[in-house]
Amino acid sequence: MRFKRNSLFVKMMLMFFALILPLYGLSVSLTYNSSGQMRGAIERSNESVLLFHYANLQFEFARMNGLLLEYSVDGELADFSTMAPVLSNYEIDRRLNNILQKLRQMQASSPYIADVRYYLPALGKVVSVKEGVSDSPSGEWRELAATGASLRGTVAETGAGYFLAGSAPYSLDASADPNFLLVIRLSAEELTKQLQSIQKEGEGGAYLLFGNADRAVVSDEALRGQFDGFRFAVDEGAAAGMVVRDETANGYFYSIADPVYDFRLVSYRDKETLLEPIRRYSFWMLLLTAVSCALIVVFTYGIYRLIHRPLLKLIRGFRAMERGDMMTRIEHGRGDEFGYLYGQFNQMQHRLHELIEDNYVQRIRTQDAELKHLQSQIAPHFLYNSLFTIKQMAELENTEDIKVFSDYLGAYFRFMTRDFNKEVPIGDETEHALVYLRIQEIRFSNRIAIEAEPLPDEFRSIRVPRIILQPILENAFKHGLANKTSGGLLRLAAGSVGRTLALTVEDNGNGLGDERLRQLQERLAGISASGLDGETTGLFNVHHRLRIRFGPEYGLELSRSPLGGLRCDIRLPVRP
Repeated sequence: MRFKRNSLFVKMMLMFFALILPLYGLSVSLTYNSSGQMRGAIERSNESVLLFHYANLQFEFARMNGLLLEYSVDGELADFSTMAPVLSNYEIDRRLNNILQKLRQMQASSPYIADVRYYLPALGKVVSVKEGVSDSPSGEWRELAATGASLRGTVAETGAGYFLAGSAPYSLDASADPNFLLVIRLSAEELTKQLQSIQKEGEGGAYLLFGNADRAVVSDEALRGQFDGFRFAVDEGAAAGMVVRDETANGYFYSIADPVYDFRLVSYRDKETLLEPIRRYSFWMLLLTAVSCALIVVFTYGIYRLIHRPLLKLIRGFRAMERGDMMTRIEHGRGDEFGYLYGQFNQMQHRLHELIEDNYVQRIRTQDAELKHLQSQIAPHFLYNSLFTIKQMAELENTEDIKVFSDYLGAYFRFMTRDFNKEVPIGDETEHALVYLRIQEIRFSNRIAIEAEPLPDEFRSIRVPRIILQPILENAFKHGLANKTSGGLLRLAAGSVGRTLALTVEDNGNGLGDERLRQLQERLAGISASGLDGETTGLFNVHHRLRIRFGPEYGLELSRSPLGGLRCDIRLPVRP
């Protein structure tokens, strides 16, 4: 397939290259330039996480140490340790139970407290939240006292775990036995959970070291082997509360030391795992470089086929219209935007054909319709019948009815002859129809009753073509109620649904069969517009004028009235 230099395909491909390649080059440049920033951001993120958990541990240790200080000077604990030798067994049991309750309150105050113990060297007893009251081996409390339990807050490490211990009175020298020893055993499980919240899956682990770091609490036992490498990395030490970063062959260590409680918090990040996203992203960027050019060409050719070929079909249709062929249609089965364009093109062509035909034919039809309309406005038989009615009332010397009838007749002809405006307010049109009905009511007072609802004030200003109600009323009198010798009823009503105003004219005539109603509906819909007889010319004329003025959704609708005769609904827009 050949493409011209100025073809759509070449232009689109150059446009895509001109647009995408600079953006792609900028993206590659930013990627490589920001790799250092990414590493820095990762380091700062690791440091922030470490500082957060360090502050949490520091807060918990400070709170537990505060509890030791508070309970070490508690009167009941201090008095019992000195008064126990002179107390009765009952009093000793009672006070031990009270002390146990206090120890339980102390243990429940923090999730990091696994057990609280109260040692009484003089009695050789120990009160434990976990084990209750029992005998205490002398070596156990001496080992804890030897760790420096003097309410300094440092964490002691023994074979049984990690402890915060305080002795009383703590002013005595180290060689004297304390009155009592209050010890908090830390929960290794909770400390491990804290470290696991620092650990990121597949990226390293976390450690917590106490004292000389002979042992460590780790987030994952599988990573304990990394601990030995870290011990050499932190020999230099660092300022308290400052994060120290150290790089080894396998990864990065971030540590922070606390001299008050003698612990160090460490997080470890595997180097391969940490840098793998950057290397993988670089590889994909290089691969994308090679694939992008091929994709641009393929995408451009696909867009060319997707747009250019449908456009050619549309262009051929316009060229046919330029040649004067107004009957050409674009046949298609598409459901996309081009299908919509094709459908609109066919509709536009059909509409243009109608407008062109109307431009030449409608003038003749309009002139003929206006001629018939003017003839129906001043129908001789209506004038003759009206004069005959006046004559009858004069013979009966009914001067009052003559006066009323003459007023109605004058208003009727004044409306018919006052001007030749094509449109009037619907309020004036309705008043004229009511005048016509009053005249007919006087003429057929013994045969036909008339019910007319007033038009709501909010609709009276709508402008409509002149004489749209009278032809429908005439049709009702002439064909619906003509054979009614008594009991005839004609009803005029108004109502609105949404943005549509409906004027309804209906009667109770009995001469309308179902077949005749169907024929009227078909003729009114334009199924058979030719050969209209005099019976439906008035209806069709009104319907045709309303559709021309307001659109195909407005006009007349014919149906069977609940009264039994014909129902005619005049549908008008509320805001024309």
